[in-house]
Amino acid sequence: MLWNRTLPCACLCLIVAVSSAQDEVLRALSFRPSADAPRAKDNIDRLFLYEYEQQEIPLMDDFSVDRTRKRNAQVGDPGVTYDQTLYHLAVGGASTADMRFNSDTTFTYTIDGSDPPVRTREPLESIMVTLFDLSVYPPTSEEVEVWPAYNVYDTLTSPPRDTVFLTSVAYIQDSLLLYSVAPEAGTYLMNNVATPLVLWQDDDVYVNGSYPIDPPTIGVATFDGLARTGYPYDFPNYSAYGQADHLTSVPIDLEYPASDSIYLSFFYQTQGLSGDAEVQPIDSLILEFYAPLEQSWYKVWGIGYVDPADFQQVLIPITQGRFLKEGFQFRFTNYATLSGSFDHWHLDYVRLAAQRTFDDTRLVDVAYLYPETSILQTYTSVPFNQFEVASSASMALSVDERIRNLDINDRFITYGMTARSEDGGPTVNFSNGLNSSGNASQIFTSTHAINSAPNDFVYNNDLSTDAAFWDVKFWANTTPDINPYNDTIRLVQELSNYYAYDDGSAEAGYGLTAAGARLAYRYDLIGPDSLRAVRMYFNPLANTPPALPPTQGVFLLTVWSSLDPEVVQHQNVTFSTPEYRMDGIDKFVEYELDSVIYVQGTIYIGWIQTNTAAMNLGFDKNRNNRTKIFYRTGGSWTNTSFEGSLMMRPVFIAALDPWAGVEEEGTVGHGLIVYPNPASELFRVKVEGEVARRSTVVCQDATGRLVLQEPYVEGGAIPTSGLSPGVYVVRVNEPSGTSVAQGRLVVQR
Repeated sequence: MLWNRTLPCACLCLIVAVSSAQDEVLRALSFRPSADAPRAKDNIDRLFLYEYEQQEIPLMDDFSVDRTRKRNAQVGDPGVTYDQTLYHLAVGGASTADMRFNSDTTFTYTIDGSDPPVRTREPLESIMVTLFDLSVYPPTSEEVEVWPAYNVYDTLTSPPRDTVFLTSVAYIQDSLLLYSVAPEAGTYLMNNVATPLVLWQDDDVYVNGSYPIDPPTIGVATFDGLARTGYPYDFPNYSAYGQADHLTSVPIDLEYPASDSIYLSFFYQTQGLSGDAEVQPIDSLILEFYAPLEQSWYKVWGIGYVDPADFQQVLIPITQGRFLKEGFQFRFTNYATLSGSFDHWHLDYVRLAAQRTFDDTRLVDVAYLYPETSILQTYTSVPFNQFEVASSASMALSVDERIRNLDINDRFITYGMTARSEDGGPTVNFSNGLNSSGNASQIFTSTHAINSAPNDFVYNNDLSTDAAFWDVKFWANTTPDINPYNDTIRLVQELSNYYAYDDGSAEAGYGLTAAGARLAYRYDLIGPDSLRAVRMYFNPLANTPPALPPTQGVFLLTVWSSLDPEVVQHQNVTFSTPEYRMDGIDKFVEYELDSVIYVQGTIYIGWIQTNTAAMNLGFDKNRNNRTKIFYRTGGSWTNTSFEGSLMMRPVFIAALDPWAGVEEEGTVGHGLIVYPNPASELFRVKVEGEVARRSTVVCQDATGRLVLQEPYVEGGAIPTSGLSPGVYVVRVNEPSGTSVAQGRLVVQR
């Protein structure tokens, strides 16, 4: 049986612990890169105006479907059309591309032919220019007095007159290309009535199912300190604070009398499984209403960052005439630390409707609470060839999924599962149980038999070769039910070339803070195999000054066959550093072993690190495998004190490797060339890119000890006389201490 998601809300303080006394830390993530946000850009300024379909009440969103508008349009996309060009400068309503003006008087200088020459000047005529601010839309404007961006020199004895243009002026023409983006297609069923899919006109929030604890339904909108790109709003300033995410509704027709009893309701939770545990009163979540005729926003509700608790429902009446208009909108926004994913609020089940009352909390809905990742025993994925050796033993006997009846009345609820291979074959369909009483306003566990009676289901991979992918769906059914989207959990079960415990989603970053610390992750192999690599997900940006940044972490990839006694089966000769991909969240990087090794039975994969940088390995809090995680910073190995799973996976040789062809994303920064390498008497370094003045070259040995420091001179000779034969980490650091490039040096004599 898979044991997951059983942590009660009363244990929240333990779940979001950030450190322990034994040199291990668990802390908030620092970035969550969007796969769509960093699309290719050019040097042309463009503004995309998104159009939306106005919606009508009743409205509802439980975030089991992502209904935010992705604001990543580009020229050439379907539905994107050019509208006009806006200019920064205009004279008499006209603009030209070559406009340049000075903010101070310019002159005509006249030089006569007397001896000595007499020089006189007359001011050039000033011009009134309309100055448009293109940083806001619609642009604001002001009228300013300016002068031509040149002086005129008229030497009477040497015609013609000379016009000398100024090299630096205050006002230079700029332009902004304006494009319109058509409303997004698609519909959303609510009470079996189709409404436009897009309800939210921005995408700052993160719609997910893994961050909250016991949400009303599967899926929430998470507010934090990360922008829509997934990067911090202000990463350089660790203590930066301010307004962060927005979640703004599309325009709504709310032309109703106040007597229609219109209410907006929603559920919220602070912290959950994500973010940090620091309760700061200045942090808050607020709700604002928009008055269309006044074109103004008004705050109507707010709450500070409080201690963890269950989801709370809030009902807000809408009675003021200024809001009861066509074009009404509402928006949520949070105030938080802006340098990372620290202060979290989770929003769920937003409803706006008429004919409601102050105590209208009833939801005629039955929903799953969490997504699922696997129906295997112990693991979330196993190698295809190993599954074929022990397919029956690899399947879970049963899987427990939690279902919530949000109604105040008992419901007759049936539930089951379907599965089908992506390579074809029949769809298997199981009805796994029912719950018909005692479930009003309750969460209950639905047990789905997998490889046990009466289903005895095992993946049949006869139609697959070397890898298999299964589409699995858990369903629940009851009537009536206002929302069909939260009644289903879908997953794709992969069987290819690796083992995994984690669900592929990080809620925190794990690290060790001692030089020489060792991290080992236990895997009990089904059969012997050839280990070639380890995949890891790092989230290395989060950094608590003055701690060593995670990007400066260095480790030796290591495989043990035993921890007691400690037996190292393999250790890479070359050092590795945390790397991360920028093309989406939770993207693994593959670290190859120096050579393929034969493994069997129990193995431990991990590292020995050379310095104190906590490298923020992805940590999944939804699946608890703490008994498989070991670390050592002193005399003996011990289990981690945190409940969860490391995002670290052993990879084996396979005839078909789904990883092949996936483009690797390197670390941020410049490349470093170290030559000759290996070196005997001296070596030289060259950085591929700009380097600040007074940067330095530093070398560290395998223990993280600083053994050499020299001023950076491109291609300059650096003697190795003070270095013993061995492998070293070479960095180029700017004067601030930030590492801009890193490489490895082997000293041989």
